[in-house]
Amino acid sequence: MATVLDSISLDERKIQEIIKKTKEYAMLHGVLIRTAESPGHSERAHYAPLTLFPMLVPRDALTKVKAIQPHFNKLMHMVAQDMEFLQKCLCNVLKVDDFNKRLWDILQVVTEEGATQPISLGLFRNDYMMDVKQETPVDSLTYVDPTASATVPDSLQMKQIEFNTIASGAAGLVSHMHNVHRYSLTLAGKQFDDSQVPDNNPAHGLAQGLVEGWKAYGIKRTCVLFLVSEPERNRLDQRRLDLEMFMIDRSVPVKYVTFDEMNERGYVRKSDKALIIDDCEVAVVYFRIGYSPANYKSEKDWDTRLMMERSKAIKCPTIQYHLAGTKKIQQELCRPGAVERFIKDDRIARDIRETFVNQYSIDLGEDGDGAIEKAFADPQRYVLKTNREGGGNNVYGEDIKCLLSKMKNLEERARYILMERILPWPQTSYLLKAGSEASLQTVVTEIGIFGVYMGTADKEIYNSVTGHVLRTKNVNSDEGGLMVGLSYMDTPFLID
Repeated sequence: MATVLDSISLDERKIQEIIKKTKEYAMLHGVLIRTAESPGHSERAHYAPLTLFPMLVPRDALTKVKAIQPHFNKLMHMVAQDMEFLQKCLCNVLKVDDFNKRLWDILQVVTEEGATQPISLGLFRNDYMMDVKQETPVDSLTYVDPTASATVPDSLQMKQIEFNTIASGAAGLVSHMHNVHRYSLTLAGKQFDDSQVPDNNPAHGLAQGLVEGWKAYGIKRTCVLFLVSEPERNRLDQRRLDLEMFMIDRSVPVKYVTFDEMNERGYVRKSDKALIIDDCEVAVVYFRIGYSPANYKSEKDWDTRLMMERSKAIKCPTIQYHLAGTKKIQQELCRPGAVERFIKDDRIARDIRETFVNQYSIDLGEDGDGAIEKAFADPQRYVLKTNREGGGNNVYGEDIKCLLSKMKNLEERARYILMERILPWPQTSYLLKAGSEASLQTVVTEIGIFGVYMGTADKEIYNSVTGHVLRTKNVNSDEGGLMVGLSYMDTPFLID
């Protein structure tokens, strides 16, 4: 099995020494989350789940997806501006998905009233896996057998899992992980160049995007508002962005507010539609919640979301960015000509398409029936995805057949899309989590590329790639999730 320490043998005593020192190094560098027992307690934290050593990643593969990210940023911005495309893609979803219908209703209100803020700001994360399905037809999908050395499988391709347009987390936690892994590799006696574990501070780049939004608003005596939940285990990830903003420009005030607090004290000033909270005018609203139905506990929360969208504050993301990040839009972009509707450069459109796997609508109709037949014929080949964020929403294997059997003739099936399953490159790694024994496991990793985009309907203001994050999990775990302990912070070890 592939491993970054392919030529190094470590005894158990040495491994335990490295584990102990690496945990302490991670804590010293702020790779921290609040405890599950006290998620709202600011003085109780431990190291975030992490891998002891980095994962092997082909240098060319990472370079390629980073190079294409500015074009993905632009593509998703253009998708969000195209009301006709959004409506056509989402029309069947909106009939059966109350959550996205509520979002769509807000979009319609602000569109009909005329948007008071033409600028959209997005802090995005584009997630991939290193797919190693064999390129020749096979009866069943299997992993390419990697050698014991750091050899890249010939069939490896970076394939997109999803494009996150709201609450794209982990940038703060990962921003010092490259130093953690340089330290652990050195303790293990691994010879490497620092460029193989590259510098990476996506929190700084995302913070720069928020500062650019604040500047674009054009009024200095304003704040950037972080809309958050409370209690929040991952508050330190958010605070890293806050700290990076401070290091970029000390004059930008940051305010943390929950939906309940916004309900009670927030309002839109009638004279100019400025968003006000505690006598502070808000330049940018940065949503770290709002992506899940569970975030809206009452009608007041929905009223507050509408209030914020109606205001002239810059939203990160706007309601149309939020809708553009649904799985249904991702599936529809796989259709012939969909990417080309927005990207006129054939080479760029091709590079974007090369990251796609096959995805299918299962809406009522001939196309949907055909996709369901594919799923029934070989359910292990696919994953059924719903239009939700936050993990834990996908359906796999025989469960696909069970679910589709129940709603085969119902409009309800439009809640889902069918996606060809990615089979990622398996490696081995030690997984470290507070309260658990460290163990060597067979793992796979998800690679997220962070990007920032700001623009109006017809003008690009800011477009950047800000870094990457790896989240690694046991090979047998279908779902991920850092906060629930299924994923582990990681970094790439680049190989040629």
